Amino acid sequence: MRARHSLALALVVSATALTGGCAEQRNRDATTESGKTVSSGSATATPAPTWEGKEDREDAMRRATRALNAVAADGASRVDEGMESLARGLDKTFTPKGDRPHTFDIACQAPAGRSLTLTLARDDAESEWEVTCGDREADQFNIPAGGRFTARISTAGQPAEGFVRWRLSTVTPADVEGCEDDINGCEE
Repeated sequence: MRARHSLALALVVSATALTGGCAEQRNRDATTESGKTVSSGSATATPAPTWEGKEDREDAMRRATRALNAVAADGASRVDEGMESLARGLDKTFTPKGDRPHTFDIACQAPAGRSLTLTLARDDAESEWEVTCGDREADQFNIPAGGRFTARISTAGQPAEGFVRWRLSTVTPADVEGCEDDINGCEE
């Protein structure tokens, strides 16, 4: 009987030692010689934030429209408008007609906080602006009459979810607030 207990005890000790040895080996596999931990298995990346469904996207569209409407001047006349996904980015050249100044209004919506860089360019002049997604009022930029200009936002790449809505409108000179040319800039 004593031999059976000794044999059972030996088996338990052996199993524990083997299990402990395997655990130590896994720990060694996850640590390099320099002591830095490295992944020894498949890495799990944090997924990009997404909207839960169609309702979330529709709510974001309504918020973007409200943000654009919040900055629209009473005497503004809409010339062009559109929307682009953040994954695609924005690269559009406008050819405004007439001798009235314009406003370029842009609103961004994304499932998580995000800032984008908008580049406005005309001829040799170029300016960069930060556009924050989720603002209650769209960012508004004054564009003087005459000549083509380009609005660019770099692609956020896949699987970035979200979009920018933009609107180009003509306004009366009296409706231009602040700097009259947000591409060339103004001296203060």
